[in-house]
Amino acid sequence: MMSFAPVSKLQGSADPVPSAARTTPSASAASLSGLELSCRPLREVHGLEGQWRELAGRVGAAASAFLDWPWIGAWLGMLPPSADVRVLQARLQGRVVGLALLVRTRRKLGPVSFCEAWHLHASGDPVLDKICIEHNDFLVLPEHADALRAAMLAHWQQVAGSAAELHLPGLVGEGWARLLPAGMTAEDETKPSAGVALGPVRDAKLDFTPLLSSHARRFVRRSMKEYQTVIGPLAVEVADSRVQAGQFLDELIRLHEAIWHKRGLTGAFAGSGVLDFHHRLIDLAWPDGGVQLLRVRTGDRPMGYLYSFVRGGRLYVYQSGFDYGLLEKHGRPGLVTHALAIQHNAGLGHGYYDLLAGESQYKATVATDHEGMTWSVWRKPAWRFRLEQQLRIWVRQVRQHRQKGQESPGEVASAPAKEED
Repeated sequence: MMSFAPVSKLQGSADPVPSAARTTPSASAASLSGLELSCRPLREVHGLEGQWRELAGRVGAAASAFLDWPWIGAWLGMLPPSADVRVLQARLQGRVVGLALLVRTRRKLGPVSFCEAWHLHASGDPVLDKICIEHNDFLVLPEHADALRAAMLAHWQQVAGSAAELHLPGLVGEGWARLLPAGMTAEDETKPSAGVALGPVRDAKLDFTPLLSSHARRFVRRSMKEYQTVIGPLAVEVADSRVQAGQFLDELIRLHEAIWHKRGLTGAFAGSGVLDFHHRLIDLAWPDGGVQLLRVRTGDRPMGYLYSFVRGGRLYVYQSGFDYGLLEKHGRPGLVTHALAIQHNAGLGHGYYDLLAGESQYKATVATDHEGMTWSVWRKPAWRFRLEQQLRIWVRQVRQHRQKGQESPGEVASAPAKEED
């Protein structure tokens, strides 16, 4: 077990924050004179919960639902006892102004233990990380956000090993490239994310369809009409009790898993501890209205379910389940469910309907706003990472060479014709 310097102090005259991180006046070290930083093992979750909830209350809408305690607390509950969880904390004048949880693991290269790997609000275990955090961040006061991030990252650099990497999943936009310390390298994967601003829906008297393209508008309206004609009126219901929320979730999971099994794949709810995670999250979020389970019916038949998190006027539409067998044709339960949910939540006064990361046809159809989300891995300057990079380049070149050798002239010549078809 490696040892950690328990606390470092950021003085106005010192300069531990990399110059590349100071891109705005608020990111100056002077604004955080006397900042105390620590990175310590998590010993007691109850004490952390009090600190986290208090800081999240001060941060307000600047923090996403994925940084709210229901998500964080439920995630901690699914980690194995052996997980090495560290609390990265920033204090100013005796008050907590920044918090983050890092899980420290060892990454393997083949069968060999290769390097120290730290994960922000993730475990490093693909099975556990199937829950997929997005809108990830340090929980920091917005008035000093980048300065606190930079100081906390600088402290991580001090306590992490010389050959360490930091995994930063689900950062908004282009991630933290502006904060990358000198000498470190970053490997980024950006995914599209989409959503709907709900103000214009209210301006359109809660009719979402005029905001769609003419093609999408025709599909949605025709599908709505078909459901109402063949089966019955469309209605939106939001679970109004914890018991009903559990029932909606169970039905959502049934529909969700059925369609993925039909494709020969496992759905988002398969895997050890995933169901317990979601029930625990709903238990934690329900008293404060932090979760919404919504159902759309046609007549007396459920068409679709949506499972969303709610924070700061923003809905994070996390998972869905639709019944694709209600109509023989013109049945688009996903489009209709989302359109009605958008109108319903605009009526409730919410500001944004976030469809989260990933590409799909329904997102392309209903989204009015588009942004990216970035999964980053930062690495310290170490010879083993340079060696790994060279090995990857070599392996890629060998594979390309083998593929070239396997292609016959006829196969190569026929490829453009197939693309043209």
